[in-house]
Amino acid sequence: MVETMTDLRLAALEAARPAAEELAEAFTSGQVVARTKTSRHDLVSDWDQRIEELLKSQLAGQNTVFWGEETGREPVTAPGQIEWIIDPIDGTSNFVHGYPLFSISLAAVIDQHVVAGVVVDPMTGDEYSADATGAYLNGEPFDTRPAPAEVSQYNLVTSFPAAEILQRTPHAAEVFGELVTRFATVRRLVSGALEICLAARGVADLVLGVDTKPWDVAAASYILTQAGGTYLTGRGGPNHLAPHYLAVAPGRSGDTVVDIFDRIRQM
Repeated sequence: MVETMTDLRLAALEAARPAAEELAEAFTSGQVVARTKTSRHDLVSDWDQRIEELLKSQLAGQNTVFWGEETGREPVTAPGQIEWIIDPIDGTSNFVHGYPLFSISLAAVIDQHVVAGVVVDPMTGDEYSADATGAYLNGEPFDTRPAPAEVSQYNLVTSFPAAEILQRTPHAAEVFGELVTRFATVRRLVSGALEICLAARGVADLVLGVDTKPWDVAAASYILTQAGGTYLTGRGGPNHLAPHYLAVAPGRSGDTVVDIFDRIRQM
């Protein structure tokens, strides 16, 4: 079974590499055109669809179904079936605005459990991956940065508050202010998969995600936990199906932000 999971990880890497090359070339050409999907904050480009179809063609096989951000979910029809969860461009807003921080995310799921995950940064070429044998960065086991001496020195990354939360809960801005004053830095990177992978590396100490989708987090949450980090959702069930999360880098504590995380989950 372990060999199967490693095979899935390597297959995902092989599929993601040519897709990453195409995205990097499109990005540097400056000819990316975007349109709105659900709102002006939710953008999509022709490249999202193109890359998703490319990845599906590379991973298609017997006993395989797909759950893609752009093309939807195919039904899982039997136990043991491999479900690939795909985000062709995690961070489309960055991609279309010329900000070089976006990724390709692929997760292999069997019976609702992630068994292999890959996140590739097309601009740096960094390849994050994990299977039952551990987590890897560019083919080598993770070497996580040491934790800051004090929790107050932590670097927190978060997408909170999004425009939708501010519309339904105006005081969310005050909660964000608490985060700013509690930690050394608060950053907003707009690529959830990369944010969680940076936690696996210890570059981010904490990542707080809100209103996420399975394709945003399936691969990265698995990479984080296989690297020795902690992924809290505040609920039971598979991690990748939870809408909110607190990702804690290896060797760090999430205790000082759990209270805020619990309040955010109620918004």
